Amino acid sequence: MIIDEEIISNGITPRILIRLIERHRNEGERYRKLYDYYIGEHEIKNRSPKSKGAANNRLVCNHAKYIVDMVQSYLTGNPITYSASEDFDIEPLKNAYLEQDIASLDSETVKGMSIYGRAYELIYANEQSRPRSVRLNPQNAFICYSQNADRRALFGVHYYGRYGLDGMLVGFVCNVYDDSYIYNFTSSGASLQGLELQSVEPHYFGGVPIIEYQNNDDIQGDFEQLISLIDAYNLLQSDRVNDKEQFVNSILFLTGCEIDTEQAKKLMHERILMGCEGAQAQYLSKNLNEADTKVLRDDIKDDIHRLSHVPDLSDESFGNNLSGVAIKYKLLGFEQHIKNKERYLTKALRLRFERYNHFLTVLNAMELVPTHRVDVVYTYNLPANELEISQMINNLKGFATDETLLSRLPFVTDAKEESELARKEQAQAYREKIEATQDLAQGGGY
Repeated sequence: MIIDEEIISNGITPRILIRLIERHRNEGERYRKLYDYYIGEHEIKNRSPKSKGAANNRLVCNHAKYIVDMVQSYLTGNPITYSASEDFDIEPLKNAYLEQDIASLDSETVKGMSIYGRAYELIYANEQSRPRSVRLNPQNAFICYSQNADRRALFGVHYYGRYGLDGMLVGFVCNVYDDSYIYNFTSSGASLQGLELQSVEPHYFGGVPIIEYQNNDDIQGDFEQLISLIDAYNLLQSDRVNDKEQFVNSILFLTGCEIDTEQAKKLMHERILMGCEGAQAQYLSKNLNEADTKVLRDDIKDDIHRLSHVPDLSDESFGNNLSGVAIKYKLLGFEQHIKNKERYLTKALRLRFERYNHFLTVLNAMELVPTHRVDVVYTYNLPANELEISQMINNLKGFATDETLLSRLPFVTDAKEESELARKEQAQAYREKIEATQDLAQGGGY
């Protein structure tokens, strides 16, 4: 949300805050729809039967969930790692990440980006004065930016309702975070109109401690533009089942004979019909052209995967024993989509790094590290041909550092630590060899 800085020149008042929250709530319907599609609550479920007694199957083929889960597991199935230049030590910060299993938070963040088009993270200090992060629902959080070219984050807002034991709304809590302070507002009742400032506390993160993760420049979810195609696929599949059901329940058309209601009931039960000469019986039903239906279904399905850039891994072309290079060619469009998402994710992760780094420097737990001297490393969760990778590493020995080569191994999460352990093992083996040689030279024997 972009606002004029002059609006808050005299501070953030309850009146300003209420107006901003009302603006943010206008996005609520969109967020709810996107989440509903992810969990399988699609528009097809609201369809009514065309007539009384007509078949009304409502099938949900949840391509939205498939797209989001594929992106999430591919990008963050393996934890995101960080490496800094040799002049800087970031172990205290990495330990702060490990203590709270930041990899799980990263995975949930990417999921939120893919569903809503954006995700939010709140950084706070726990009871032991340790930095921690928690994911915020975009339906209850937003950041206000300045109108100038650099779009500086002015403050972040997190608001939520308070509910009693009976489930009734009894008030609201609204926390505002700027560069230096946390402002706590509360209200009573089911309205925001009574918001009042309760407390002001400093924080020590060196900037707004709410981080926004954008999915793309348009801030759209990965399946948001495909909802009409998803609806069309659901409708087609539902109608196919309806047609099958109606075909089974077709009307029996009799010519040349008459039967009453009792005879009709007996016919349905005994499946025997006696007719006179010239009588005919046939079912009234429309012809089902499954071939045309299958072509249309496959076309819609292909469009969903093509436009989302997320491949259909159940396709037969992925069933062969493919090399790593061949798989990468098949995933080229998906890789480009992930790379675009990765740029926005990296920008936000660097901002999180900066907030954690500032807080830890205040505690004298580490030195200040420029974010441009830190690399964010992604290891895509893709089946790897480890034989090919090992051959590549052997071929590149002497041309690249051991740490760089080790980072290519899918089972190595911290190349720097692994390189250090390998050096220690080699040094220990060398010492043992020297000691054994000295024993032989001194007549120790075998």
